[in-house]
Amino acid sequence: MPRHRAVRAPRDAHPHCGAVQPERTPAPVGGAVRVSALLHPERAGVLPVRRARFSPASDDTVPRGQRSTGTYRGDASVTAVTISPSTPSYAERLVNALARRRGRRTAKSGPSRRGFIGGAALVGAALAVDPWGYLTRPASAIATICGADSTCGAGYTVFCCTINAGRNACPPDSFIGGWWKADRSSFCGGSARYYIDCNAFRDGRYTCHCNQTTCDQRRVACNQFRYGQCNTQVPWSNTGPVLCRLVSCTPPWVQFGGTCSSSSATDNQTATHSAPCLTGRAPVGTIDSVTSTGNLVRVIGWAYDPDQPATSIRVVLYQDGKALTVISANQPRPSVNRALHITGNHGFSIPLTASNGVHQFKVYAINVGGGSGNSLIGTRSLNVNPGSPPRGYVEPISAVGNVVYLHGWAYDRDVPSSPVRLVVYQDGKPLTVISTTQSRPDVNRAFGITGTHGFSVHIRATNGLHKYRVYAMNLGGGSGNPLIGGHDIIIAAAAQPAGQLDAVTATGNIVRLTGWAHDPDQPDRELSVAVCEDAQIVHWYPTRTDHRFDIALSVGAGVHSFNVHAIDAGRDNPLLGSRTVAVNENAALGHLDSVTVLGYTVRLTGWAYDPDALTAEIAVTLHRDGAPLSRHATGTARPDINRKYGAAGRHGFDIVVEASPGQHSFALYAARVAAAGPDSLIGGQTVTIEPALPHRAPVSS
Repeated sequence: MPRHRAVRAPRDAHPHCGAVQPERTPAPVGGAVRVSALLHPERAGVLPVRRARFSPASDDTVPRGQRSTGTYRGDASVTAVTISPSTPSYAERLVNALARRRGRRTAKSGPSRRGFIGGAALVGAALAVDPWGYLTRPASAIATICGADSTCGAGYTVFCCTINAGRNACPPDSFIGGWWKADRSSFCGGSARYYIDCNAFRDGRYTCHCNQTTCDQRRVACNQFRYGQCNTQVPWSNTGPVLCRLVSCTPPWVQFGGTCSSSSATDNQTATHSAPCLTGRAPVGTIDSVTSTGNLVRVIGWAYDPDQPATSIRVVLYQDGKALTVISANQPRPSVNRALHITGNHGFSIPLTASNGVHQFKVYAINVGGGSGNSLIGTRSLNVNPGSPPRGYVEPISAVGNVVYLHGWAYDRDVPSSPVRLVVYQDGKPLTVISTTQSRPDVNRAFGITGTHGFSVHIRATNGLHKYRVYAMNLGGGSGNPLIGGHDIIIAAAAQPAGQLDAVTATGNIVRLTGWAHDPDQPDRELSVAVCEDAQIVHWYPTRTDHRFDIALSVGAGVHSFNVHAIDAGRDNPLLGSRTVAVNENAALGHLDSVTVLGYTVRLTGWAYDPDALTAEIAVTLHRDGAPLSRHATGTARPDINRKYGAAGRHGFDIVVEASPGQHSFALYAARVAAAGPDSLIGGQTVTIEPALPHRAPVSS
């Protein structure tokens, strides 16, 4: 660093210039010139004079007796060089010629910042004062201008706290123009220390540039330079000289939010620079808690500045690396005051809204005393609105042959009315994805929810041991997809049952099916058979001890097909036989397609029509538990039936009735329109209305 000498400013100096004395720093080592006269000397390096590039304005554009402005052709600055007000001398003409030549070189290559500082201004000034002496002794540019022992190159831009009432902040009518840093600073506990330039606005009020009267006035508002990492919206045309500099242990892009970028400049020669007004202590404090209720987050803590312990200071809250809000720590915290033996209000409680998920929160305490830097007083992470995971239950597992049956229920407590997706794993691998699309009124009543939350799935499995696990997929704010249940089951190889459907006969509306079946694996067991009417399972019926079956069914008029299967614990349920039979063809025709239980209601759908009145809607009578319940009319469009039977009109029905808990049998009879006769049974089914929770109470995963 250049050496420093304390030089008292003259009485008529600018008020910001004469009040400050430069600190002393070590003298430079070596014969090269360390430039410090025009910009921050703490950032200037050892620069050979031959790199100087300077281009004053053309003589033709500057009126005689006025100053010509030299322009740095790069990204940094404009500086002023005084031209003699009289007729140019030979030396001055030489200066202009050299300057024009340097300007042409600059235009082609573009000088560096250090090249300009180390060469342009000093070279131009030195040539103007003593061209022959400077040309023969190029390393003495500073001495040429101000004398061999002058402090023109010894001072540097003043710290803001020395001219701003002790405040380590930019004075009024100035802005943060840029910054550099010194690594491993003892002032910041071994971390980087940041030096931030406060540029004045170019309004003409600061005129104490380095001039012919005294050079040490350059410490305030003398350097027409700007790094440019901060406040880029302020154009160069509105940028005045560097008024002063402030320091901080906090990176500028953190301390000043979006004002500065993180583009780095480093000069470790300034690591020891300081001033008495910067030797105070940094603020202290802590984050006591960060909590959330839903998406509302609250950050609570305290902070104070030991240099002004009775003052409520400001704190800045950052969320995920971005400044969120600035508030005053002005809430009473008597416990903090008692512990630290201070007075005043120093607590803060910051409410904010955050999106779901994990967020990081940091709080910085803003310095108000003599110290430098704004302290980071705490960092906390919080999972906002984690919600609740789904819950559910998998009922006991069963298998028929090589088909495994899984059923149960699940719902998400954060969105209880929505169906939940489930992933079924078989032997540690995902097998299928299903949804809770089945009604479970018992579950809804137990948990006070609505929607469909039941599931049932059939899975074909090979022989052997299998492990099944069911996971519920999270829909709400919770995290994770919990396991709601699982079972293991052994699928054993078995011989196929044997049997036969001997006969299918019809008498009126009664169809009789006879035959036999038995299981070779369990020859003494009464095997069951399943009867399918028109591809729909009617019921399972056990065989007699002699392995025979004799089944009578009431069916509707028309042509019907019947299939009979033996129910096996092995691989398949073999077909024992199929038959087609015509039933009471002179009566009304129809079919009960489906019977669905919805809570305490039963829905019945199907069709019916009179073959002698193909376009007419006919009446159907619903019987419950053997007694007539209600009479309805067809009226729902069934184009499939019209195409199949050559009918026209609307022959479908969709009936919904209420039912009490327990088992009920339902039957539907269709009446003729064109002729008299008994009503035809077109279908029936027995259903169970659940009165309460299932035999095993639902449990949470």
